[in-house]
Amino acid sequence: MAPPEDTDLSAGPVSENIVPPSYGEACTINVLITGECQQGKSTLIRHLARYADLPNFSIGIGSGNKAYTMEVGNYDMPVTLRRYQLVDFNNQPIPPREYSDLAELDDFEAKAVEVREPNAPKFMFRFIDTPGLDDTAGEDFSIMNRILGRACDLKYINALIYVRSVDQPFGSSFKKFFRYIQRSMPNLCNGLIVVHSFFTVDRVEEFLNENKLLEEIRRKGFEASTQLELQHFFMDNSPDPTAPFAVMQSLNETYRLLLHISSQIPLPVKNINLIKTDAMRSVDIHIINALKNLARRLEKEWKLGQNTAETLKANAMSAQREISRLRNRVHMKKEKIAELKTGDEILLGTKSCVERYSFVGDLLFQGNLNVGSRPLEYDSDYIISSVQKSCSGGSKWLDEDLRGTSWRGKITANLFRDIDGTATFYTTSELKHKKEIETLEAAVLELQDMLATQEENLARNTDAGSSDSRLAQLGDNVAKVEELTEIIERDSFNVALWPLLRGFYTQHTVPTFENIKEFVQVYDMNISKLL
Repeated sequence: MAPPEDTDLSAGPVSENIVPPSYGEACTINVLITGECQQGKSTLIRHLARYADLPNFSIGIGSGNKAYTMEVGNYDMPVTLRRYQLVDFNNQPIPPREYSDLAELDDFEAKAVEVREPNAPKFMFRFIDTPGLDDTAGEDFSIMNRILGRACDLKYINALIYVRSVDQPFGSSFKKFFRYIQRSMPNLCNGLIVVHSFFTVDRVEEFLNENKLLEEIRRKGFEASTQLELQHFFMDNSPDPTAPFAVMQSLNETYRLLLHISSQIPLPVKNINLIKTDAMRSVDIHIINALKNLARRLEKEWKLGQNTAETLKANAMSAQREISRLRNRVHMKKEKIAELKTGDEILLGTKSCVERYSFVGDLLFQGNLNVGSRPLEYDSDYIISSVQKSCSGGSKWLDEDLRGTSWRGKITANLFRDIDGTATFYTTSELKHKKEIETLEAAVLELQDMLATQEENLARNTDAGSSDSRLAQLGDNVAKVEELTEIIERDSFNVALWPLLRGFYTQHTVPTFENIKEFVQVYDMNISKLL
C-alpha cells in the first residue's frame, strides 16, 4: 500500500503552499529552452516527458561536438506536478539519513514512489527546444533571431531557461547571450532560469567528501562571473535507474522547476526585439541608400518649386513643411508614450531560499526538529507592483511586507523538512519607464511649442493665397522618408515584423529594386510607391 498522505517524508520534498498561476490552468505554459550545444537541452526535454508519463515521446539527442537540434521544435506535455519519496519494499518511508547513506541505497533496498495528493496541480506545458548557440561560429545572433522569430507565433512566454553543464563555467559566451536577451526581451531577462545539467548524486558526493557544496559553488561562481542573481536548478536528467535516491532527486528537482515556472506571470511576446545581424545590416544598407536617394530627389523638387514661388508663398510652404515634420515627430513620441504607459508587466528578478535539513547536523548535533525560519529581502530600483511566490520541501511562507521598492518576507519549514521557496517580483511598464515617459512628455511639449510658432508663421503668410498643394505634399513626404530612414537604421526591430521581413533578410544579400520597394511597403505603402 502507498504511504498515507500525511506521512512525514524526510527523504522527499513536500509542497504545502502552491500558488496557482494568475492565468488559470486552461492556458498553455510556454517555456523557451536555450543554451549552447551539447549542454543537455534536448536531454532535459526528454526527461520532462518521462516525468509527464509520456512513454512514446521521442526527441533526437546530439553527440560529439555537433548538436542534433537544428531548428526550433515545440513539445506539448500535459503534466501533473508530483512529488516523490523513498520507500522500502514494504512501502514504508525510508527514515531520515545522511546524503551518503541515501546515495548508497540500491534498487533492492528502496524505490522512488509518487506521493499521492488528491488535488495535485495539472498544467499543459509547451517546451520549445532550440538550436545550440555555438553550432556555427559567428552565427549566434542569426540563431537567436530564428528562435525568437518562431516565438512570435506564441502570444506569450512564461519562462526562459538557459541550460549549462555543471562542468562548464559561466564566462564570455553566457555574457554575450545574456546581453542579447537584455536587449531583445527586457521584460523577461531578469527572470532567466539557469538549469545546471549533469548534476549527479556521485558528483555531489565527491564535493561533500571534501566538505564542499557543489550547488553553492556553482551559484556563487555564476554570481561572481556575471554579477547576476538569477534562479538556479540542479538536475540530473539521466539518473541511474538502479539508484533510487538519484531517481528521486531527479524527479523532485523537476517538480521544483515546474512548480516555479507554473507560478510565473505570462509575458506577451509583442515587446520582443530582434537584434540585427551583420547580414541583416548589409541588406539595410541598400534600403537606406534607396530612401536617401528618394529624399534627395523629393527635396530637390521641393526647393525648385519654392524658388519659383513668390516670397510670401515660399514662406508659407516652408512653414507647412516644418509643420508636417513636427506633427510627425509629436505623433511618434505620443505613440511611444502610450506604448510605455500601457505596456505589459516586467519581471524585475527573483529571490530564493534553499536550506536542507540534516538528520545528523540539525537533529543529532543541535537537537533541532526543523531548520527554523529565514528572512528574505528584495530591493528594486522600481516600484514593485506584484509578487508571485512558490515553495516546496515542506516550506511555508509566513510574513510578507511590500512597500514601494522594498519587499520583506519570511519562510519556514515543518518538522524534518527543507526550506525551499522562491519569490518573483514584477513592476508595470509605466512604473519601470517613468523617467523615460517624463522625458518624452517634456519633448512633446517642446515640439508643440515649436509647432505653434510655425503655425503662427503660416498664418502670417496666408495672404499670399493658398500654397501649392503638390509642394506641400512633397515637403510632407520628405519628412516621412527621413523618419523611415531613421527607423531602418536602428539595430533592432519588433518581432511582429519578422514574418513580413524574414524573406528579405534571409534570401537577398543584394536586393533588387523590386525587393527594396516590397521591403519599404512593409513599413509604409505610400513611400514605397514613390521609389
